[in-house]
Amino acid sequence: MHNCQIHAIQSIFQLPLHIPHYQRPYKWQAKHILQLLQDLQHHHENNIIYRIGTVVLHNDSSRHEIVDGQQRLITLSLIMYALTGKQNGLLAEKLNHSTSQHNVVQNYQFIQHYCRENFIENKQNFANYILQTCEMVCVTLDNLDEAFQFFDSQNARGKPLEPYDLLKAYHLREMQQCRLPESQIFPCVERWEHTALLSPQEINLHKIISKTLFPLRRWHECESGEHFTIQQLDTFKGVSSQQHYPYLMATKFAYPHIQAAFQINQVLLNGKYFFDFIEYYRDHYRHIFDKHTGKLSQISSLADIHDYLQHHHGTGKGMSFLRQLFECTVLLYVDKFGEIQLDRVIRKIFVWVYQMRLTYQRIEFASVDNYANHIKGLLVCIQRAKQPSDVWQYINPILQPNEVRYSNVHSTLFQILGVEKTK
Repeated sequence: MHNCQIHAIQSIFQLPLHIPHYQRPYKWQAKHILQLLQDLQHHHENNIIYRIGTVVLHNDSSRHEIVDGQQRLITLSLIMYALTGKQNGLLAEKLNHSTSQHNVVQNYQFIQHYCRENFIENKQNFANYILQTCEMVCVTLDNLDEAFQFFDSQNARGKPLEPYDLLKAYHLREMQQCRLPESQIFPCVERWEHTALLSPQEINLHKIISKTLFPLRRWHECESGEHFTIQQLDTFKGVSSQQHYPYLMATKFAYPHIQAAFQINQVLLNGKYFFDFIEYYRDHYRHIFDKHTGKLSQISSLADIHDYLQHHHGTGKGMSFLRQLFECTVLLYVDKFGEIQLDRVIRKIFVWVYQMRLTYQRIEFASVDNYANHIKGLLVCIQRAKQPSDVWQYINPILQPNEVRYSNVHSTLFQILGVEKTK
């Protein structure tokens, strides 16, 4: 159930607004503030109504959690504070993110300077205009998932929510329902937001969730691992930690005491366990694939593979799909059997994956899905293996020159695969 109305800013500020843990940091900077102030000033001088945008709220019993509109609402609160010297309830909220705290201080100083330059005598008139004449579309929903989905559908012009933003909200609710203290909740949120903001060259949430864990968990079910969308959120939704099903007992017992209490394809416990699960595999990925310190870069017998991946791999879509499959398969082996005969297994995985490049003229993700899910493929072999020797005994087919359908790749790849490059 939802309610959609147009409200004056004053009416919105009178609501018991709350910034929930799952919110992204307050990231507006001077250029965003300047644009809003100039728009407000222009409409004020022409005495016309200014609709500032949409705010999406989740009605959570005694308070209204801000799902979308946080950037504008905090900024408007800072503007009102600079104009009137009075803080509203939103500014009294504790901002947990260090990024938010820094930007609030910087932006308030910028707003103060702007107001001194432009509103020497009529600060109160400008404040009254903002409160009484400016307005926002206010959408209030009782269901949090619906609120996020509404935000996602309305936010096409900006950066839309990633599916993992919804996962954050889902698992934070579990932590709150279990009455975990702030001292346990806040580090999870801070770490999550830091990881989400990392560059594509680093191990960010998109890399570890959407491109690594998602396809592995989907391939385990013989499903497509291509696109992680809100329709596949169940891939990372588990069981409440408050349940006492017998099959969960081993996981619940091991988790607090054993660092490696995770398996990629296991049933997840909702809440803190999920956040630790993601961080565990970020560390695992870094340990294997970091280009400077990862195991792949340190094993001398794999120098040719490491050199190819770093310098000759190519950046086309098909090649990126193959690298994704390679990394996922290596991670699955290490997750299951550790580093036993890792050099031998990595070379076997590399050959298995990159033979595709020579035998397929065009590589789409559907081809990768089929390859990963093939009952006689190496990924399925690792999934079913009971001991490392089951993987070592896997034999890659020997590729003949007449089977090569695509040869526009660096000669190093032919050398690693043991295939003669035809002229």
